[in-house]
Amino acid sequence: MKMPIRKALGVAKLDERLNEKLKAEAIHYFASKPVMVICIKQIHKKYESFGRFTGTISKSLFKKVDTEPLLTFMGLAQWEWEISKNIKISDFKRNYEGSKFEPIPFEIVVESVIGKQLKTKQELADDAEAEYAAFLAEIGGIYPLFREVFSRNRNAVYSDCFQKEPSACLATFRNVAEALHNLPQEYTKLPVFAHRITSNPHAFDSNGLTGQLLFMMLYHQYAEADSAQAMNGFLSKAELENEIYGLFKIIKDDIMNFTAVNGLLAYRGEDPIAMWQDACLDRIPWNVPVRQLLDISWIRPGKGKQIFLIENSGVYSILLDAFPDCPMVCTNGQFRYAVWLLLERIPDEGITLYYSGDFDPEGLLMADTLKRRYGEKLQLIGMTTDHYLASKPAAEVDDKRLQKLKRVQSGELLGLADLMAEKKVAGYQEGILDALLDEIRILRGGGS
Repeated sequence: MKMPIRKALGVAKLDERLNEKLKAEAIHYFASKPVMVICIKQIHKKYESFGRFTGTISKSLFKKVDTEPLLTFMGLAQWEWEISKNIKISDFKRNYEGSKFEPIPFEIVVESVIGKQLKTKQELADDAEAEYAAFLAEIGGIYPLFREVFSRNRNAVYSDCFQKEPSACLATFRNVAEALHNLPQEYTKLPVFAHRITSNPHAFDSNGLTGQLLFMMLYHQYAEADSAQAMNGFLSKAELENEIYGLFKIIKDDIMNFTAVNGLLAYRGEDPIAMWQDACLDRIPWNVPVRQLLDISWIRPGKGKQIFLIENSGVYSILLDAFPDCPMVCTNGQFRYAVWLLLERIPDEGITLYYSGDFDPEGLLMADTLKRRYGEKLQLIGMTTDHYLASKPAAEVDDKRLQKLKRVQSGELLGLADLMAEKKVAGYQEGILDALLDEIRILRGGGS
């Protein structure tokens, strides 16, 4: 005799409710006991490797947890546990299927405790490829350059963002696409540009995904340009960032990025700039920020055809006292973007640059950088092995800094680099002040 349909449906729903209750109980049983969580994690891990429930779980993993629940589940006596080396996953699964939880598939319990599907590494890799392909298709539809860059250099940060928050991620790409379509025609501060594009002045800050994406795209276009080869290796990470933004008429920091100058004239077209003229006339050294350099056409010495680049600010000050009208630039250690902007505006012909730096790995690297960048246009002063020894070097240089000396390439600095590597001590410009003053005096024709 057949059961009435309504009664049959009622029994089915009852079974479903009972199974859901049993499933919740099974998940709680394995998830609430640390020793069982360890087992389930290992089972999940082995499945990823082999595609089935096989292998063993080492006893060494259970040193810091209570093993009693595992022994009870496996039906092991204490003496059996003590002589065993591991737990077979096949035995674990067999015990599960012999328990009251048997109606609930073992796979469901493992996935629920771990919070991830049971998949092999190959399946996971295939899924990742499919997800990345979908990501590329979406961003390529927004702006073709996105697909080109992300196809060439796989980026998990943005693809993960796409998987977790697709709408927010694609909004980021749309904002950057809008920025790339509307790059400024005149120099514009980064916050102003960001507000113009997104209504948020901080949208393109470098600590956010949108700002990092914009810089990534600008860098890609910069890397394709000839200027990238010209400046390759000559800028620090921060200065390279300023350089790239500057090429696209975006100013990241135009006030605090500055260089100290003395005795220089600047021109817009053929017209001299009054402020520079007045500073020269009154022998006033001053700090010139990036914003004052951006629209300058060219720069020359106010007197003569020499410009002296001095690394050490203390020495720069002393030289100003001795030669108040001498065309000088204080680089103050690592070159800022402002220094490079200034140097790039000095004509190639007729003007000679002279550089003097401290006798430490960083000073030699900067001298080497300048020599490689400007060749015969730049000469070194006060940077021979004799000058190094005369500076009475005594400051110890650690091995990490000494490694930088291996990057020196200019022939006239190799001997100095080798000697410094041998002695492992640094010297400073203050130690050769008299010699430096004499050299500059001779180069300037004996005048003050």
